[in-house]
Amino acid sequence: MTPMAGITDSAWRQICKSWGADIVHTEFVSVDALCHASSKTIQMLEYQASEQPVVVQIFGKQADLYPQAAKIVAKTGVAGIDINFGCPAKKVAGHGGGICLLRDMKTVRDIVTKTIEAVDIPVSVKTRISLRKTQGQPDSGDITIFDFIDALSDLPLAALILHGRSYEVPFTGPVDLEMLREAGQKFKTTFPQSIYLINGSFQTIESVVTDLKYTQADGIALSRALYGRPWLFKQIRDYIDTGSYQEVTWPTIKETAIRHAHLLWQSKNERAFIEMRKHLLFYVKGRPDASELRKQLVTVSNPDDVEKILNPLN
Repeated sequence: MTPMAGITDSAWRQICKSWGADIVHTEFVSVDALCHASSKTIQMLEYQASEQPVVVQIFGKQADLYPQAAKIVAKTGVAGIDINFGCPAKKVAGHGGGICLLRDMKTVRDIVTKTIEAVDIPVSVKTRISLRKTQGQPDSGDITIFDFIDALSDLPLAALILHGRSYEVPFTGPVDLEMLREAGQKFKTTFPQSIYLINGSFQTIESVVTDLKYTQADGIALSRALYGRPWLFKQIRDYIDTGSYQEVTWPTIKETAIRHAHLLWQSKNERAFIEMRKHLLFYVKGRPDASELRKQLVTVSNPDDVEKILNPLN
């Protein structure tokens, strides 16, 4: 499970672990905020023992801040650190961070080197297959995942998570499976002991297995596909192991949503419970009465409200 801002908090991670996630990520965390001891950011590092192995994904464009930030993360006892070189969001990439850092491969290498040297826990990286050398100029040529791998080739990376779309086409349309396959081959040749995960390719449970076989990846990192469907972990594993999987029934969906609401209530303050509303809208997606339910669920303010709305439903 990869980081999603406003989604992958402790409650959601616990839900995903209960459905078979191997590794969970925190929301991605700013190195600047960590180094400035932001209380809100420090709280994002909190987790329950049942969530382990937990990986904290960090981002920022100032290489000199990474050692301090990495040490703060490592002290929490998490299983690893992932460095974000893939975020296309305007508030990150628009200021030269995330995927746009690949336009300065010297800084990329500096960031990874300093992070690895600062801690004893595994350090991994996440990025995308490509971006243009000059923003807004299609004929400027591309910086690709192959350039990224070359820049880090002699460093002890634990893993690579590769999103199969470019910066310019961040979320829509098919992923470039050929690029994912070729990048995986190069990565595994360069880093034979490291883990290669693909991201962004989820269409169906069946397609996951096809994509994994074609790209020869070690696994898939799920993100947006999980919205309202944390059971995808179990379904994918069952399909890989047995060739079949069970559809999830409404009683199970309802129980998961209510349990999620209680976990969020326990881990965050009352004001933060409004974050549960977006999750609930995904849980009821596809029901014939979803439109009416959405009107009720956007007003919930505690787990009891959730139970009163969902429990009577068949």
